[in-house]
Amino acid sequence: MYDYKVSVRNHLDDACRQFSLAHNVTELAKKVGMQPATLRNKLNPDQSHQLTLPELLAIIDLTEDPTILDGFLRQINCQPSVPVNNARPENMQFCALTAVASVGVIAGEAVSTEKMTVARRNQILNRASDAIRSLSLLVYSVESRFQTVPVLAAAVDVVSASMPGIVA
Repeated sequence: MYDYKVSVRNHLDDACRQFSLAHNVTELAKKVGMQPATLRNKLNPDQSHQLTLPELLAIIDLTEDPTILDGFLRQINCQPSVPVNNARPENMQFCALTAVASVGVIAGEAVSTEKMTVARRNQILNRASDAIRSLSLLVYSVESRFQTVPVLAAAVDVVSASMPGIVA
């Protein structure tokens, strides 16, 4: 049913590099319970050491940074992660504004004639991931808000079932 074809480009390595540049690896290693040199080696694609799944989960939980997870997902040609615990009705405006802002930046990059560097490519991909994540959270927030009013949800379900051509 699904084709998790592994990408030729090593997105996971790129994500580990980005992550290590964006965080204080020494402090993070202490919080995760490992030696700083060990974590640096595990985030360095040129080293043979690799993060274990429990270590990756601990790092994501502590930093709330999805960079490595999104790199892994991009490696198998999947969309970025979406933290559904952030999908709340009060976040709808923030999600909508973030999505629009990210798409605007991507549109600006699309018409730019600047050389496509690795850093620029990563920025565009990160903005696209932010837009996808924000739009997905917006969907969850709308659904959550709609489900909080069961009478309204039931009424819409009844109308949808009785008039399938009108309500789509």
